[in-house]
Amino acid sequence: MAKSQSVTIHVPATSANLGPAFDCLALALDLWNVVTVSLEDNRRLRINIKGEGEGILSSSKNNLIYQAFSLALERHHFKLPLGLSIHCQNQIPPASGLGSSSSAIIAGLLAADALFGLNMDPQSLLALALELESHPDNIAACLIGGLVIVLQENGALITRKVETAPIKAVIALPQISLSTKEARAALPQQYTREDVVFNISRTALLIESLVSGNFSDLQIAMQDYIHQPYRLSLIPGAEGALKSALDAGALGVSLSGAGPALIAFYLNSPRAIGQAMTSAFNKEHVPVRIFNVSNAQSGAWIS
Repeated sequence: MAKSQSVTIHVPATSANLGPAFDCLALALDLWNVVTVSLEDNRRLRINIKGEGEGILSSSKNNLIYQAFSLALERHHFKLPLGLSIHCQNQIPPASGLGSSSSAIIAGLLAADALFGLNMDPQSLLALALELESHPDNIAACLIGGLVIVLQENGALITRKVETAPIKAVIALPQISLSTKEARAALPQQYTREDVVFNISRTALLIESLVSGNFSDLQIAMQDYIHQPYRLSLIPGAEGALKSALDAGALGVSLSGAGPALIAFYLNSPRAIGQAMTSAFNKEHVPVRIFNVSNAQSGAWIS
């Protein structure tokens, strides 16, 4: 039996990898989807999407919010309600490299937990989320907030939230299609020892820079040899946009997740950085959208 009839979940965008920390680091961003899930008596499923993803994201049973909601109830032996309304007010663009899928999964799981009193702890919730999203970095940062270190040990997920200094970023989202599958397929099967050491050293420096607020190291710390050299070529204008953002004063720049978005951290001149990235993409006839965000210390929350 449901404990309440309606709940509203707030879930943040996330940026994974941040350059060298491939699949093991993600940062929550102050860009939010707000999802209200209500139990109704009409014996129908209604999914209404406003804002980002409107007319694109599914409004049927293969919607990720609904799938996560259903999975949570199934694993806790609750019958799925016949009448269900899901209303989404979205700020996170789908298929962008900003954790839209992870935010949907976390929203669905938290809604089921709140409405039916499942009492899932964070580890249980993340374990369920991994059944729908194979990469844990985004889902962990979405749930926990802040900068999250993620790894798996003997099948168990280990997460550690790291408090960081406040920082702002310009997001440049080129209007092209790049699937995670395509981005994964571009990566080599093997790496040299030198490339691995290069990334390990920069990941350590990246964490220290974000925690201490010593952002002068970010340009070096966000360099990468593991995935960006292979993925940037899939995104027309991205290499030029990355360089242009640094020339315009960005502290450090990388792909956000697998892309196609780029994230450029800054202290000053966000307009100049955004214009520089836009110009680089426009030279390749690629339209681009610009977002200004800050890091979010809090993760998903319920109102």
